[in-house]
Amino acid sequence: MKEKKYIYVLLLIVALFTIFNFVVWNVTTAKFFPEKNSIYVGDLGRISYLENSLTLRENIINLSNKHISYEDNISQVDVLTIGDSFSNGGPKGLNPYYQDYIATEQNLSVVNIQPSAQGFIETVLLLQKSGILDKINPKIILIESVERSSISRLSKNINWDISMSKGKMSFLYKKYNHSTPPKPSFINRLNYNALLYPLLYKYDDNAILSQVYIAYLNKSLFSCIDKNKLLFYYEDLKNLSQSNNKSMALLNANLNHLQEILKSKHIQLYFMPSVDKYNLYSKFINNNPYQKSNFFELLRPLKKEYNFIDTKMILEKMLDGNVSDLYYSDDTHWSYKASQEIFNQVKLK
Repeated sequence: MKEKKYIYVLLLIVALFTIFNFVVWNVTTAKFFPEKNSIYVGDLGRISYLENSLTLRENIINLSNKHISYEDNISQVDVLTIGDSFSNGGPKGLNPYYQDYIATEQNLSVVNIQPSAQGFIETVLLLQKSGILDKINPKIILIESVERSSISRLSKNINWDISMSKGKMSFLYKKYNHSTPPKPSFINRLNYNALLYPLLYKYDDNAILSQVYIAYLNKSLFSCIDKNKLLFYYEDLKNLSQSNNKSMALLNANLNHLQEILKSKHIQLYFMPSVDKYNLYSKFINNNPYQKSNFFELLRPLKKEYNFIDTKMILEKMLDGNVSDLYYSDDTHWSYKASQEIFNQVKLK
Protein backbone atom coordinates (compact mmCIF):
# COMPACT_ATOMS: atom_id res chain seq x y z
CA MET A 1 0.00 0.00 0.00
CA LYS A 2 2.82 2.37 0.88
CA GLU A 3 4.45 1.73 -2.48
CA LYS A 4 1.23 2.59 -4.32
CA LYS A 5 0.88 5.73 -2.24
CA TYR A 6 4.40 6.84 -3.21
CA ILE A 7 3.67 6.14 -6.86
CA TYR A 8 0.45 8.20 -6.71
CA VAL A 9 2.30 11.06 -5.03
CA LEU A 10 5.04 10.91 -7.66
CA LEU A 11 2.50 10.87 -10.49
CA LEU A 12 0.71 13.82 -8.91
CA ILE A 13 3.95 15.78 -8.68
CA VAL A 14 4.79 15.01 -12.31
CA ALA A 15 1.28 15.99 -13.41
CA LEU A 16 1.37 19.28 -11.49
CA PHE A 17 4.86 20.04 -12.82
CA THR A 18 3.74 19.40 -16.39
CA ILE A 19 0.51 21.38 -16.03
CA PHE A 20 2.41 24.30 -14.46
CA ASN A 21 4.91 24.47 -17.32
CA PHE A 22 2.23 24.01 -19.97
CA VAL A 23 0.09 26.84 -18.58
CA VAL A 24 2.97 29.29 -17.96
CA TRP A 25 4.48 28.58 -21.39
CA ASN A 26 1.24 29.17 -23.27
CA VAL A 27 0.09 32.14 -21.20
CA THR A 28 3.42 33.99 -20.85
CA THR A 29 6.74 32.55 -22.03
CA ALA A 30 5.77 31.66 -25.60
CA LYS A 31 5.18 35.35 -26.36
CA PHE A 32 8.95 35.89 -26.22
CA PHE A 33 9.73 32.97 -28.56
CA PRO A 34 7.42 33.31 -31.58
CA GLU A 35 6.76 30.17 -33.60
CA LYS A 36 7.33 32.00 -36.88
CA ASN A 37 11.04 32.43 -37.60
CA SER A 38 10.22 35.61 -39.53
CA ILE A 39 8.93 37.34 -36.37
CA TYR A 40 11.72 38.77 -34.24
CA VAL A 41 11.79 39.65 -30.53
CA GLY A 42 14.68 41.84 -29.40
CA ASP A 43 17.54 40.51 -27.28
CA LEU A 44 16.51 42.57 -24.23
CA GLY A 45 12.92 41.40 -24.54
CA ARG A 46 13.94 37.75 -24.56
CA ILE A 47 15.91 38.04 -21.33
CA SER A 48 13.74 40.49 -19.39
CA TYR A 49 10.27 38.96 -20.02
CA LEU A 50 8.70 42.41 -20.01
CA GLU A 51 5.84 41.94 -22.42
CA ASN A 52 4.77 45.58 -22.57
CA SER A 53 8.17 46.57 -23.96
CA LEU A 54 8.11 44.22 -26.94
CA THR A 55 8.34 45.48 -30.50
CA LEU A 56 7.63 42.47 -32.71
CA ARG A 57 9.07 42.91 -36.21
CA GLU A 58 9.99 41.19 -39.45
CA ASN A 59 13.14 41.56 -41.52
CA ILE A 60 12.29 43.71 -44.54
CA ILE A 61 14.83 45.25 -46.92
CA ASN A 62 13.26 47.64 -49.43
CA LEU A 63 16.14 49.97 -50.31
CA SER A 64 17.15 50.04 -53.96
CA ASN A 65 20.90 49.47 -53.44
CA LYS A 66 22.40 46.95 -51.05
CA HIS A 67 25.84 46.28 -49.63
CA ILE A 68 27.65 43.01 -50.30
CA SER A 69 29.76 40.61 -48.26
CA TYR A 70 33.33 39.83 -49.24
CA GLU A 71 34.01 37.28 -51.97
CA ASP A 72 37.21 36.54 -53.88
CA ASN A 73 35.92 38.10 -57.10
CA ILE A 74 35.16 41.49 -55.51
CA SER A 75 37.29 44.42 -56.60
CA GLN A 76 37.09 48.20 -56.78
CA VAL A 77 34.54 49.20 -54.14
CA ASP A 78 33.93 52.64 -52.67
CA VAL A 79 33.47 51.75 -49.00
CA LEU A 80 34.74 48.91 -46.81
CA THR A 81 32.98 48.44 -43.46
CA ILE A 82 34.26 46.44 -40.49
CA GLY A 83 32.23 46.15 -37.31
CA ASP A 84 30.15 44.19 -34.83
CA SER A 85 26.45 43.28 -34.81
CA PHE A 86 25.44 46.85 -35.72
CA SER A 87 27.29 46.29 -39.01
CA ASN A 88 25.82 42.86 -39.52
CA GLY A 89 22.06 43.26 -39.37
CA GLY A 90 21.79 42.90 -35.60
CA PRO A 91 18.84 45.30 -35.29
CA LYS A 92 16.61 43.13 -37.52
CA GLY A 93 13.36 44.72 -38.67
CA LEU A 94 13.11 47.23 -41.52
CA ASN A 95 16.40 47.80 -43.39
CA PRO A 96 18.66 46.53 -40.59
CA TYR A 97 21.95 47.32 -42.40
CA TYR A 98 23.17 50.92 -42.19
CA GLN A 99 25.41 50.10 -45.18
CA ASP A 100 22.33 49.89 -47.40
CA TYR A 101 21.55 53.54 -46.64
CA ILE A 102 25.10 54.45 -47.68
CA ALA A 103 24.68 52.43 -50.89
CA THR A 104 21.24 53.86 -51.70
CA GLU A 105 21.35 57.46 -50.50
CA GLN A 106 24.98 58.15 -51.41
CA ASN A 107 25.19 55.87 -54.44
CA LEU A 108 28.36 54.14 -53.20
CA SER A 109 29.35 50.50 -53.49
CA VAL A 110 29.83 48.98 -50.03
CA VAL A 111 31.44 45.71 -48.97
CA ASN A 112 31.27 44.44 -45.39
CA ILE A 113 34.03 42.25 -43.94
CA GLN A 114 33.88 40.37 -40.67
CA PRO A 115 36.62 41.46 -38.23
CA SER A 116 39.51 39.11 -37.57
CA ALA A 117 39.85 37.59 -34.12
CA GLN A 118 43.06 39.62 -33.90
CA GLY A 119 41.05 42.83 -33.66
CA PHE A 120 39.40 45.58 -35.70
CA ILE A 121 42.52 47.63 -36.50
CA GLU A 122 44.46 44.41 -37.01
CA THR A 123 41.88 43.39 -39.63
CA VAL A 124 42.83 46.41 -41.72
CA LEU A 125 46.54 45.64 -41.28
CA LEU A 126 46.01 42.03 -42.39
CA LEU A 127 44.06 43.19 -45.44
CA GLN A 128 46.94 45.48 -46.31
CA LYS A 129 49.66 42.85 -45.85
CA SER A 130 47.75 40.22 -47.81
CA GLY A 131 47.27 42.52 -50.82
CA ILE A 132 43.48 42.30 -50.52
CA LEU A 133 43.24 45.99 -49.64
CA ASP A 134 44.94 46.88 -52.94
CA LYS A 135 42.57 44.54 -54.77
CA ILE A 136 39.44 46.00 -53.19
CA ASN A 137 40.91 49.49 -53.48
CA PRO A 138 38.31 51.30 -51.33
CA LYS A 139 38.20 55.06 -51.05
CA ILE A 140 36.88 54.75 -47.51
CA ILE A 141 37.24 52.33 -44.60
CA LEU A 142 34.58 52.62 -41.89
CA ILE A 143 35.26 50.94 -38.55
CA GLU A 144 32.14 50.60 -36.38
CA SER A 145 32.09 49.44 -32.78
CA VAL A 146 29.44 49.60 -30.09
CA GLU A 147 30.47 52.13 -27.45
CA ARG A 148 30.70 49.69 -24.54
CA SER A 149 33.30 47.56 -26.39
CA SER A 150 35.28 50.29 -28.15
CA ILE A 151 37.90 50.72 -25.45
CA SER A 152 38.74 47.02 -25.22
CA ARG A 153 38.85 46.72 -29.03
CA LEU A 154 40.73 49.88 -29.98
CA SER A 155 42.49 51.28 -26.91
CA LYS A 156 45.29 48.75 -26.63
CA ASN A 157 48.85 48.19 -27.77
CA ILE A 158 48.58 47.32 -31.46
CA ASN A 159 51.07 45.08 -33.21
CA TRP A 160 51.59 47.30 -36.22
CA ASP A 161 53.98 44.77 -37.76
CA ILE A 162 51.46 41.94 -37.50
CA SER A 163 52.71 38.91 -39.39
CA MET A 164 50.87 36.88 -41.96
CA SER A 165 50.48 33.18 -41.29
CA LYS A 166 48.43 30.30 -42.62
CA GLY A 167 44.81 30.60 -41.59
CA LYS A 168 44.97 34.24 -40.50
CA MET A 169 42.83 35.35 -43.43
CA SER A 170 40.10 32.76 -42.84
CA PHE A 171 37.93 35.47 -41.25
CA LEU A 172 37.25 36.80 -44.76
CA TYR A 173 34.99 33.87 -45.53
CA LYS A 174 33.09 33.72 -42.27
CA LYS A 175 29.49 34.82 -42.23
CA TYR A 176 28.24 36.72 -39.23
CA ASN A 177 26.85 34.35 -36.63
CA HIS A 178 23.39 35.72 -35.95
CA SER A 179 22.30 34.22 -32.66
CA THR A 180 19.16 32.24 -33.40
CA PRO A 181 16.60 32.53 -30.60
CA PRO A 182 16.14 29.14 -28.95
CA LYS A 183 13.03 27.09 -29.61
CA PRO A 184 12.48 25.51 -26.19
CA SER A 185 9.84 22.96 -25.40
CA PHE A 186 7.08 24.05 -23.04
CA ILE A 187 8.93 22.43 -20.12
CA ASN A 188 11.94 24.63 -19.40
CA ARG A 189 13.51 26.88 -16.77
CA LEU A 190 12.54 29.98 -18.74
CA ASN A 191 9.02 29.62 -17.41
CA TYR A 192 10.26 30.41 -13.92
CA ASN A 193 12.09 33.53 -15.16
CA ALA A 194 9.01 34.64 -17.07
CA LEU A 195 7.03 34.58 -13.81
CA LEU A 196 9.76 35.82 -11.50
CA TYR A 197 11.36 38.73 -13.41
CA PRO A 198 8.25 40.89 -13.93
CA LEU A 199 7.58 40.57 -10.21
CA LEU A 200 11.15 41.41 -9.15
CA TYR A 201 11.32 44.42 -11.48
CA LYS A 202 8.74 46.06 -9.22
CA TYR A 203 11.38 46.15 -6.48
CA ASP A 204 14.73 46.26 -8.30
CA ASP A 205 15.93 47.90 -11.54
CA ASN A 206 17.48 44.69 -12.84
CA ALA A 207 15.17 42.24 -11.09
CA ILE A 208 18.15 41.24 -8.89
CA LEU A 209 19.03 38.40 -11.30
CA SER A 210 18.52 39.85 -14.77
CA GLN A 211 21.08 41.26 -17.24
CA VAL A 212 18.53 43.88 -18.29
CA TYR A 213 18.03 47.15 -16.42
CA ILE A 214 14.90 49.26 -16.59
CA ALA A 215 14.52 53.00 -16.12
CA TYR A 216 11.67 55.44 -16.60
CA LEU A 217 11.94 58.35 -19.03
CA ASN A 218 10.45 61.80 -18.58
CA LYS A 219 8.73 61.52 -21.97
CA SER A 220 7.43 58.80 -24.28
CA LEU A 221 10.13 57.73 -26.73
CA PHE A 222 8.89 54.27 -27.72
CA SER A 223 5.75 53.06 -29.46
CA CYS A 224 5.29 49.88 -27.42
CA ILE A 225 2.73 49.71 -24.58
CA ASP A 226 5.22 51.00 -21.98
CA LYS A 227 6.16 54.06 -24.02
CA ASN A 228 8.42 55.67 -21.41
CA LYS A 229 10.15 52.57 -20.05
CA LEU A 230 13.79 52.15 -21.08
CA LEU A 231 15.37 48.68 -21.24
CA PHE A 232 19.17 48.56 -21.49
CA TYR A 233 21.96 45.98 -21.18
CA TYR A 234 23.95 45.70 -17.95
CA GLU A 235 27.28 46.13 -19.78
CA ASP A 236 26.22 49.69 -20.68
CA LEU A 237 26.85 50.46 -16.99
CA LYS A 238 29.58 47.92 -16.28
CA ASN A 239 31.98 49.32 -18.89
CA LEU A 240 31.52 53.02 -18.14
CA SER A 241 34.70 53.22 -16.07
CA GLN A 242 36.81 52.10 -19.04
CA SER A 243 36.38 55.52 -20.68
CA ASN A 244 38.95 57.88 -19.21
CA ASN A 245 41.53 60.33 -20.50
CA LYS A 246 44.27 57.72 -20.81
CA SER A 247 42.23 55.05 -22.61
CA MET A 248 40.64 57.59 -24.95
CA ALA A 249 43.99 59.12 -25.84
CA LEU A 250 45.32 55.68 -26.80
CA LEU A 251 42.22 54.88 -28.85
CA ASN A 252 42.55 58.18 -30.68
CA ALA A 253 46.29 57.72 -31.26
CA ASN A 254 45.74 54.23 -32.69
CA LEU A 255 43.15 55.50 -35.15
CA ASN A 256 45.35 58.45 -36.11
CA HIS A 257 48.23 56.07 -36.81
CA LEU A 258 46.02 53.81 -38.89
CA GLN A 259 44.90 56.83 -40.93
CA GLU A 260 48.55 57.73 -41.48
CA ILE A 261 49.19 54.23 -42.86
CA LEU A 262 46.14 54.45 -45.12
CA LYS A 263 47.01 57.91 -46.40
CA SER A 264 49.60 56.50 -48.81
CA LYS A 265 46.79 54.50 -50.42
CA HIS A 266 44.52 57.57 -50.56
CA ILE A 267 42.02 55.90 -48.21
CA GLN A 268 39.96 57.92 -45.74
CA LEU A 269 39.35 56.27 -42.36
CA TYR A 270 36.04 56.76 -40.55
CA PHE A 271 35.34 55.66 -36.97
CA MET A 272 31.70 55.22 -35.96
CA PRO A 273 31.16 54.28 -32.31
CA SER A 274 27.54 53.17 -31.93
CA VAL A 275 26.29 55.00 -28.86
CA ASP A 276 25.10 52.70 -26.08
CA LYS A 277 21.36 52.72 -25.54
CA TYR A 278 21.74 53.79 -21.91
CA ASN A 279 24.07 56.64 -22.85
CA LEU A 280 21.79 57.98 -25.57
CA TYR A 281 18.66 58.02 -23.40
CA SER A 282 20.32 58.84 -20.06
CA LYS A 283 19.50 62.58 -20.09
CA PHE A 284 15.80 61.68 -20.22
CA ILE A 285 15.84 59.24 -17.27
CA ASN A 286 13.85 60.45 -14.28
CA ASN A 287 16.18 61.07 -11.31
CA ASN A 288 18.91 59.03 -13.00
CA PRO A 289 20.81 57.21 -10.21
CA TYR A 290 23.55 55.89 -12.49
CA GLN A 291 26.89 57.29 -13.58
CA LYS A 292 26.80 59.09 -16.91
CA SER A 293 28.97 58.05 -19.84
CA ASN A 294 31.74 60.44 -20.92
CA PHE A 295 32.95 58.41 -23.93
CA PHE A 296 31.88 60.89 -26.60
CA GLU A 297 32.64 63.93 -24.47
CA LEU A 298 36.25 62.75 -24.01
CA LEU A 299 36.71 61.80 -27.66
CA ARG A 300 35.21 64.91 -29.29
CA PRO A 301 37.96 67.45 -28.46
CA LEU A 302 40.92 65.21 -29.34
CA LYS A 303 42.89 66.02 -32.49
CA LYS A 304 41.93 63.56 -35.21
CA GLU A 305 43.47 62.68 -38.54
CA TYR A 306 40.57 60.31 -39.22
CA ASN A 307 36.86 61.14 -39.58
CA PHE A 308 34.71 60.78 -36.47
CA ILE A 309 30.99 59.97 -36.77
CA ASP A 310 29.41 61.28 -33.57
CA THR A 311 26.34 59.06 -33.35
CA LYS A 312 25.40 60.40 -29.92
CA MET A 313 25.22 64.00 -31.09
CA ILE A 314 23.21 63.11 -34.20
CA LEU A 315 20.70 60.86 -32.46
CA GLU A 316 20.32 62.93 -29.30
CA LYS A 317 19.00 65.80 -31.44
CA MET A 318 16.33 63.45 -32.76
CA LEU A 319 15.32 62.51 -29.21
CA ASP A 320 15.16 66.22 -28.33
CA GLY A 321 12.65 66.43 -31.17
CA ASN A 322 10.63 63.56 -29.66
CA VAL A 323 11.38 61.02 -32.40
CA SER A 324 10.30 57.62 -31.11
CA ASP A 325 11.90 54.21 -31.63
CA LEU A 326 15.43 55.35 -32.51
CA TYR A 327 16.43 52.21 -30.64
CA TYR A 328 14.02 49.31 -30.54
CA SER A 329 12.31 49.25 -27.15
CA ASP A 330 13.22 45.57 -26.61
CA ASP A 331 16.71 45.57 -28.14
CA THR A 332 20.29 46.79 -27.66
CA HIS A 333 20.36 47.93 -31.32
CA TRP A 334 19.12 51.04 -33.05
CA SER A 335 16.40 50.99 -35.70
CA TYR A 336 16.41 52.01 -39.35
CA LYS A 337 15.51 55.55 -38.26
CA ALA A 338 18.95 55.95 -36.71
CA SER A 339 20.80 54.46 -39.68
CA GLN A 340 18.93 56.69 -42.10
CA GLU A 341 19.52 59.89 -40.12
CA ILE A 342 23.22 59.21 -39.49
CA PHE A 343 23.95 58.87 -43.18
CA ASN A 344 21.71 61.77 -44.10
CA GLN A 345 23.96 63.84 -41.85
CA VAL A 346 27.30 62.20 -42.72
CA LYS A 347 28.35 62.25 -46.37
CA LEU A 348 31.25 59.87 -46.95
CA LYS A 349 33.95 61.31 -49.17
